[in-house]
Amino acid sequence: MGLIIFIIIFYNLIAKSDPKLHDRIKKRMPLLIMLFIMLQCASWFGAGLTRGIGTLLGLGIVLSPFILIGWGIKKIINAGKRKNSQEYQEIKREMQQDIKLTESVPKRRKIVAKFNEKYSLCLTDEQIDRIVEASYSSYTWQREIYDMDKEYKFASMWVDEANEWLRMYLYVFPVMDISFDIRRQAQIVEDTLCAIFRDIDPKRCYSVDDVIQRINNKYLTRFDEKTFMIAYRFLQKEHHNYKLPGADRSMVRNVSEVDSLAQKYQNVQNAEPSKHYVSPAGAKVPVNNIGDGITHEQLEEMVQSGNFTDDEIVEIIKKIYGGNDEDPDSGMTPMA
Repeated sequence: MGLIIFIIIFYNLIAKSDPKLHDRIKKRMPLLIMLFIMLQCASWFGAGLTRGIGTLLGLGIVLSPFILIGWGIKKIINAGKRKNSQEYQEIKREMQQDIKLTESVPKRRKIVAKFNEKYSLCLTDEQIDRIVEASYSSYTWQREIYDMDKEYKFASMWVDEANEWLRMYLYVFPVMDISFDIRRQAQIVEDTLCAIFRDIDPKRCYSVDDVIQRINNKYLTRFDEKTFMIAYRFLQKEHHNYKLPGADRSMVRNVSEVDSLAQKYQNVQNAEPSKHYVSPAGAKVPVNNIGDGITHEQLEEMVQSGNFTDDEIVEIIKKIYGGNDEDPDSGMTPMA
């Protein structure tokens, strides 16, 4: 009898108010009934065994209030955790905001279509219908249509107002995938951006503007600096860290190195150009590079070419034969 009372108290006070616990007890009810029958049969075998079981059942009845108190404390703790969770706070914040949006399907569709045309979002009629339909079950899409019904001087003002990652996606990409579920929508945006940012090679791009231009040309997007950085920060939040050009400044160590390179370049620019002559093969050869291995035929061709003055020819001859115009024994005199 005590077991029956304990089961009734336990079921009414605890299990009945907890759906999960109720389902588990319901599945195990045949086992409990069988256990009760076995205990009743066992009681026939001796008063001692019956007294022992009775003591256990009595103890269970006495402990029932404490079990109930423990269960209540657990419920309070779980409720506190739920209220402090980010998801609960977002839902609560959404419910507190007063959004007065028309319930008419044609009017909502007209709002999205007008906004799509004004800012060239490239939404198809099917995608507009999906957004309108999703707005009746999703607060995020409802908020999107509500904000689309406002006036903005620039599209960037609309992007800044809320849900930057979603509005960046709608504005930048010519081809989009619209989902009723906002979490799947976030996954779509993440996967799309990862496919693009994975192609960025910081070594081949000299600036972020260069990266943006390359992406826009390749994927037909319309990123600007603002939307690009929104996408970059969104990926960082999702633990995707992509490198951008300009992060590594080790190529130029200090200002003195730059000044040194600039001075060398300036010296080269101001240097007097070397004199050349045209060989029979048509190649220009500096005078200083002419060695003593030149033949008489080549020397004659140089004289006949007319590209050298008499003094230059004398210098070349002296270089070949080692003569000196100031040495009387050399027998070499300047050519008139």
